[in-house]
Amino acid sequence: MKFTLIKTNISPIKKICLAGLFMALTVILQKVVAVNYLAFAPFARLSFGGPALIMFASVLLGPIYGALVGMGSDLLGYLIFDPRTYPPFLQITAIYTLLGFVSYFVFSFVFSLKSKKLILGIEIASFSLIWVAVVLFILFSNIYDTPLFAKILIPVVSGLIFIGLILFSIFYKGKDENPLISPLHICFASFLCDFFVILLFGSVMKAWAFGFASFPAIILIQAVTMFFNVMLDTMFISTFQRFTKNDFVRGNL
Repeated sequence: MKFTLIKTNISPIKKICLAGLFMALTVILQKVVAVNYLAFAPFARLSFGGPALIMFASVLLGPIYGALVGMGSDLLGYLIFDPRTYPPFLQITAIYTLLGFVSYFVFSFVFSLKSKKLILGIEIASFSLIWVAVVLFILFSNIYDTPLFAKILIPVVSGLIFIGLILFSIFYKGKDENPLISPLHICFASFLCDFFVILLFGSVMKAWAFGFASFPAIILIQAVTMFFNVMLDTMFISTFQRFTKNDFVRGNL
């Protein structure tokens, strides 16, 4: 495998303009077209495309611009929508800043993998291990007084979700008949970013912000919602790339 960084032919001026556009769109997706701070889980945020746009900004513009889009969109979204309702959580800003920075390198690594069978094998193994961990936590954790029917229903429903994600990663083709980057590669790269940044690092940062006693609930909810996010990220990024094909140096992909 030859590891090469993604290269684009975008001018600095265009990068600045696109970064501002991505930042504004991310604020809309994270704050307007989203569910923020649920009453029973104030650490949860259900966003429809926000993280995908941050990741794509990193891939298209580079890690520095990606980090600025992640940091700027979270701070700007807070200043516009939340200053009178919630205190600033810089720990959460750190999550999206890191997501914008590392996505460039994660996607570059995944795009260097030519074997789709290897990618699919790692995906299935990873998804299965996470599902087993979620099931074991639900069945044997004494932190929450979970009724018996919930202990049966949650593993079954989550299992169907995880199987659906595996099937999605295999069969989803997108609308582009000849994509620059295959949806399978995008799905795997999105999964790695979500797992290491949103699930692991993000759970620690949110536990720091909301209290470490809430850490088990945070990481459980993050693990379940991650699989929805991976599907959304894949569809969004597959769509974004259709409009930016000419900005990538094809010899690197």
